This record gives sequence, C-alpha cells and structure tokens, in this order.
Amino acid sequence: MNSWESIQVLSQLAITSEYFLQVTLDKSGRVLSSDSGIGPVPSLFDYKEKPIFFADCFLSSEWTKYENQRIKAWKNSHQSFFVELQKINHPDETTTLTKWEFFFISEDFGTCLGIGHPVDPLKPYSLGLGEFIDGNFNNNELVDSLLENKLLGFWKFDPSHDRENISPGLAQMLGYQTDEIKSIPNLSWQRHIHHEDLNRVSNQLKSHLKTKGNLSFRSEFRIISKNNQVTWVIAFGKTTDWSPEGYPLMLQGLLIDITEKKKQEIWIREHHYFLRDLAFQQSHSLRARVANIMGILEILETESHAPETQKLLNIIKTETKMLDNSLKKSIKESVQQNQSWERGIQGEG
Repeated sequence: MNSWESIQVLSQLAITSEYFLQVTLDKSGRVLSSDSGIGPVPSLFDYKEKPIFFADCFLSSEWTKYENQRIKAWKNSHQSFFVELQKINHPDETTTLTKWEFFFISEDFGTCLGIGHPVDPLKPYSLGLGEFIDGNFNNNELVDSLLENKLLGFWKFDPSHDRENISPGLAQMLGYQTDEIKSIPNLSWQRHIHHEDLNRVSNQLKSHLKTKGNLSFRSEFRIISKNNQVTWVIAFGKTTDWSPEGYPLMLQGLLIDITEKKKQEIWIREHHYFLRDLAFQQSHSLRARVANIMGILEILETESHAPETQKLLNIIKTETKMLDNSLKKSIKESVQQNQSWERGIQGEG
C-alpha cells in the first residue's frame, strides 16, 4: 500500500466536526486538501484560482516550528511528529491554539497529513467520522487513539483473491526492512496475528463480509512482529468496494496500538480477583466469629442471670444478629457485582 493509498484510507474518516481538523501540506507549505475548518472561505476548495498556503491557515511565524519538527522527525526516521500551532479563524482573523499530529505520506518526507484539535476546546466533542465508523464503534475510542500517536498503519484486503497490502509504517512495525518492503508485493498483517487470537479475528472478519458491511469489523488482538515482539492492537475496517452482485472486493482499515490499555486491564483484572478473594475470605471469617459469639450467647441463655445482666445479653444478641445479617447482605451484593463485572470483561473480550 503506497502512501497516497494510505491517505485515502484515513481520508475516509470524513472528518467534518468543528472539534476535529484535517489538512495535507506539501513541502512548500501549500495546502493539498483539508476540511472546511482550515483556511479562508469560500476559496478553500478553489485551488485552481487561488492556492491555499500554510500562512492562510496558521500564523506565518509558526512555520519555523512546523519545519523544525518535520525535519527532526525525518532525520530520526519517525513516522509522524507532534506540533502545536496557532490556527487562524476566518473571517474574524482571531487565533486558536491547536495540537496536531502530522504523518509523512510521501517518499521525500515532504508531504504530510495533519490531524488536529483545539488545545482548549470551547465546545464538547461533536465528532462526525463519516462512513468509516458507524454506530457500532466507540467514536471517542478511535479519536483518542489517533491523537495519542497510537496509529500503527493502514491495511487493504482483497477477500476474493486473499491478497493483502499494508502501509510502509505498519510493515516497519512488523519488523520488515526497507528492501523487504520494496521486494515483497503483498505483505500480510493477518499472518502476524497471535495464534490464540487468529480464529476469533478471522470469524469477526467473515461476519463483516457475510453481513455485507452491516456488522462493523472491529477487533482487539495480539500481533507478533518478525523479532517476536508482541503488541496489542485494535483493528478498524470497512468494505469500500463491492461487486454488482454484492460481493466484497476490497476492505480498508487501520491498526492502533492499545498495549498500554491492555496492560492496565490485566492489572485491574488481577487485582480485582485478589480483592474479591480477600473480601470473600474476610467476610466468611467474620461470619464464623459472629457464629461463635451467637453460640456462646445461646449457652448463656440456659442459665439464670440478674435482670441487668440479662438485658445486656439481649442487647448483645440483637446486635450480633444485625451484624450477621449485614455481612450476609454484603457478601450477596459483592457476589452480584463480581458476576456483573466478569460478564462485562467477557463481553469486551
């Protein structure tokens, strides 16, 4: 998958919200494409009559900052770079501080796709992610991942010929060298899926195809690079080309790194089970001691006592029964909450 095919995949996000911004700049700073939130209006899309440049979208003094970050990323062989820019708001010419991640999409590391958002948004999220993401996806999940520099790369899949293609960035992440990327025409990301996850991912992909796209393709799984590095990823995909008979001809999608998220989930799960067992043992240990106290009180009831002593024994017995009932209620609620939590975890998996 070459760089322009990759950008076409990401462009299918069809970002139209006031919060989420998109722009593509060439090496000279000319705007090749953008959403309606960038540049002057109405001449934004009329590139033939009046080309739009960096200084039409951002403060001209910010160009040095942008160029420094671009060159630094290029020299360090980074796939993308972050930069904060003062965006010009047309037509009132005010500015808004925005944060961007720019991805290299040309071989000379000059042309860059930028995805940005206001640093201090005045409005809540109002994200329109187009057809690439439908109602079955958690929009914020994808948006947050993109903004956190977790995008690994893009993929294409031709199910009729079982042929795959991946972007150079994804190929590098999987451990392929530059010469391998150029010499191997159809690198596969599916061949790198962890064997324990492969059947589940394959079934989810088949379900997407069988439902003619009505069931979205979204899957979390482990992917293994050539040097055996394991990375947890989430894959989003969509069928973008259909035959006249309704058969899928092409799927396009992207992979996002969720390794840190999974580490947190595993930590929470392990500690949940530890705390659950601890609470169970402590609760039943307390109930055992309460039962011992009640047994002693029953023995004492068989003997005669002074009125004041009997009164105190009755109070102790009542309070002990109330404590036992509270413990039983707490144990029952804890079991119910645990079952609900485990069902949620199983549903996410």
